[in-house]
Amino acid sequence: MTQVEAADSYETRRRQASYRRRLAVLKAAGTTFAQHGYKNTPVEEIARNAGVSKGLVFHFFGSKQDLFRSVVEDCLDQWSALSEYRAAGADAHSLEELRRLFLASFEFVEENPVLLLISSEREGLPDSYRREFSKRNKRWRARIRQTLEQGMARSEIRDVDTQQASVVFHELQSAMLENTMFTGSAPRYDRPKIDLAIDIFLRGIEQTRRST
Repeated sequence: MTQVEAADSYETRRRQASYRRRLAVLKAAGTTFAQHGYKNTPVEEIARNAGVSKGLVFHFFGSKQDLFRSVVEDCLDQWSALSEYRAAGADAHSLEELRRLFLASFEFVEENPVLLLISSEREGLPDSYRREFSKRNKRWRARIRQTLEQGMARSEIRDVDTQQASVVFHELQSAMLENTMFTGSAPRYDRPKIDLAIDIFLRGIEQTRRST
């Protein structure tokens, strides 16, 4: 191996190690914020849980506020990816796709409860977080509206106001996400109740088949 190749190899390993440490901080921050809330989480504890120094946390993210924003943005991206992954394969059946999109959020929040902090008034988070969350919510409703429109085109879904139906879908989902019991710091949802809720919604929009 030449000196140039050795230097390139070292630099690659250094970048990979830095990337792994940054991911470790994000993961530890999400868990620690979820346990103690934004206000009551010291950066020192996040660093300790990540196995890095406090200085490295600030090197990666600059401030506690920017770290929290990165955690939220990362979680929202993962939530969106999981929702699409769960819905994959059901795109030819709009009602089933809606069911999977509904249920995926509960699965995700059970593993990433830090997202519940965004809607918590007691945390006193800056308005910028809620503005970003509001943008995501609009995109989510547009995603649901797309599936509703596809279902109407396939005669799976009756003629409904897709904008209003997407709002009802989202508000039902949000209300049930916030209404949860906690086991330690992890939320645990009443799955039969969630299944019943989405069943009632889907039956309400399903196209009625006329008997011949």
